[in-house]
Amino acid sequence: MKLLALIVLAVAAAIPTQACKCIDSNGSQNVGNTKTCCASLNGAFLNGNDCNASSISEHLSNFRSCCESHGSQTSDCDFP
Repeated sequence: MKLLALIVLAVAAAIPTQACKCIDSNGSQNVGNTKTCCASLNGAFLNGNDCNASSISEHLSNFRSCCESHGSQTSDCDFP
């Protein structure tokens, strides 16, 4: 499980993101958590499955924490 999370993070780091998603332990997106966490940070939920990264750019670590607190493994957004 941890190896899968590391792989997901490595791939996410290699691809510039314009949108953030909550990622479950199996590597798939959790749309419900993405929408909930995006709304909690007053972000722009786009295309029915993405939270616009620029709309929450100052809160990317908060987005990841929110994903984790709602049962997802991580998010696909990098933060410094």
